[in-house]
Amino acid sequence: MEKLVYYPVLAAEIAKRGIKKKTIADALGICNRSLNNKLSGRVSFTWEEVKQIRSRFFPDMSPDELFATASEKSA
Repeated sequence: MEKLVYYPVLAAEIAKRGIKKKTIADALGICNRSLNNKLSGRVSFTWEEVKQIRSRFFPDMSPDELFATASEKSA
């Protein structure tokens, strides 16, 4: 079974930059499971979480680019 990636750009950048998901979860004050639920699209990121992730880990990318969904990327 293929793992659903709802935010392919975000997932790719996390992997490319060698950032541990636990580091992001800790920065947001959530558990790893909650972060995985957000990355898979089961639960939405809040705007505050989007801003925190972008400013702390990906300041060189726009939120729209970073949080493009799988359907937006293929459109």
